[in-house]
Amino acid sequence: MDTKPGGASGMTLGILAIIWFFGVPLCLWQSLVAGLGSPAGNRAEMDAWVTAAAVIFTVVPILAAGICAFTGRVVRAWIFGLVATVCVGLVLAGLYRAERQAESRRPPPPLPSGYCAEFSGGDSDCPGG
Repeated sequence: MDTKPGGASGMTLGILAIIWFFGVPLCLWQSLVAGLGSPAGNRAEMDAWVTAAAVIFTVVPILAAGICAFTGRVVRAWIFGLVATVCVGLVLAGLYRAERQAESRRPPPPLPSGYCAEFSGGDSDCPGG
C-alpha cells in the first residue's frame, strides 16, 4: 500500500469506515427483526447477528489502526487504536454481563445422593438421627 492520501490505503480506510458505520447498525437491526419474527424469537439467529455486529465493531478499528501504522499515519493509528481499545472493552463488558446473567439463571446443583433433610416439629427419618 502506498502512503498517498488518495492511494489504495486511503480507499481501504474509507471502505472500512463505511463497513463500520453501516455494518454494525445493519447487523443489530437484523437481530431485532429475527427476534420479533416469531412468537418465541429465533435465539440462534439473533445471537449470530449480534456476534457479527460485535466482530465488525471490534475488527474494523483494529484493521484501520494496522493500516495507518503500516502506512505511517501515526496520529490516525493512535486514534484508531484508542477506538479499537474502547470497542474491545465494550464487547468484553457485554460478554461479562451476559455471563453473569446466565450464571444467576442456572438452577442450583442437585443434592448429593443419600441426602436426608430433617424438618422441625416432626420425626426424623434420617439415618443416625
